[in-house]
Amino acid sequence: MPSKEEFFAHIEKGYTTKGDYLIMGSAMYEGEPVPGAFVKVPLKTLNRHGLIAGATGTGKTKTLQIIAENLSEKGIPVLLMDLKGDLSGLAQPSPGHPKIDERHEKIGLPFDPKRFPVEILSLSEQDGVKLRATVSEFGPILLSRILDLSVTQEGIVAVIFKYCDDHKLPLLDLKDFKKALQYATGAGKKEFTESYGRISTSSTG
Repeated sequence: MPSKEEFFAHIEKGYTTKGDYLIMGSAMYEGEPVPGAFVKVPLKTLNRHGLIAGATGTGKTKTLQIIAENLSEKGIPVLLMDLKGDLSGLAQPSPGHPKIDERHEKIGLPFDPKRFPVEILSLSEQDGVKLRATVSEFGPILLSRILDLSVTQEGIVAVIFKYCDDHKLPLLDLKDFKKALQYATGAGKKEFTESYGRISTSSTG
């Protein structure tokens, strides 16, 4: 196993990058952060897909917050889907905590609490800037999640979207979706069943 000094040199060399970058934290050596051994993400790579994975409580949301804060500091706007309200605290500076100070001291990065510009957008009647989107733009998966549908109902939504796509029928709002569903289970039931399968009325409510 390399010594701590060798580990530091390896991390420093491995994360040397041209151009601007974000500091995500410090590398760990034998379970402890190494001060100054910063893990850096080149700014130019952040237009790619990424995955933050981990068990509950391992810091996924905090990592996302760090990325958003770093980008905001560099003048880059960030759009976050904050379904549980975990990230709204970005709008206010942290009151600080001994654990935070201790952690930053171990990392070797000064803690500078600050607020970031936040604009809350809303698709519902909740507070925030109201956004407008068509049902078609939502897509079957997101719409099913928002409506908290069962697996069977999700399948029905997907079939309705498929039918409307095939027939170039735009779904502008929920009224359009209801009309398509009523047609599939009513006047157009025979046509719909032949091409897309039967929809049980007990699942549509």
